[in-house]
Amino acid sequence: MTDGGKRGHIVKVCPDPACRVHRPDAPSPEQVERERAAERKRIQREKLAITTRHRILATVLQRVSAPLKKADLQVIAQYLIAHLSYNQVPALAKRYKVEVQKDSDSAQELLVKQVGTYDESELCKLLLEISLLDSAYQRSTGNGDDVLMSAAKRYRVDAEKLQKAVAEELASGLNKRERRPGAKKRTLA
Repeated sequence: MTDGGKRGHIVKVCPDPACRVHRPDAPSPEQVERERAAERKRIQREKLAITTRHRILATVLQRVSAPLKKADLQVIAQYLIAHLSYNQVPALAKRYKVEVQKDSDSAQELLVKQVGTYDESELCKLLLEISLLDSAYQRSTGNGDDVLMSAAKRYRVDAEKLQKAVAEELASGLNKRERRPGAKKRTLA
């Protein structure tokens, strides 16, 4: 059966897979064996490289001291900043007052440069902030997996008290705007 230009015509096909006339580009058995040997060597080299890197990682992790040093924290922060999603970068840049000029580096590069000047406590706060950034910009789903609320409990932050204070601040700001002459009325949704 054929499809295309010779549809409906009978076509003869050579059944011999080693036929040099009908399959001139088919590799010889020796060539196939050489390719298989080369592929086995390549796989073996990859296994060696991966195993070596895993052992290096294991050795590094054995030597890590309990409180991380400044250099370790900087490595983690730089990695996390480089792997932030596109919507997290502007939020973090805004929180750290990083201004991107048209002819300067990207916000991520400026954040990485700024991280180099931080001490251990600032780096720890930054790492925790990056971990909680998504949760801070989302509403709680109510099924107990809210990372921000878990961190708030761990650090003994009264979320309900903060919520009331923010609601009062927003309401007072709205009342001030309404009292100004020529101000447009807004409603809270």
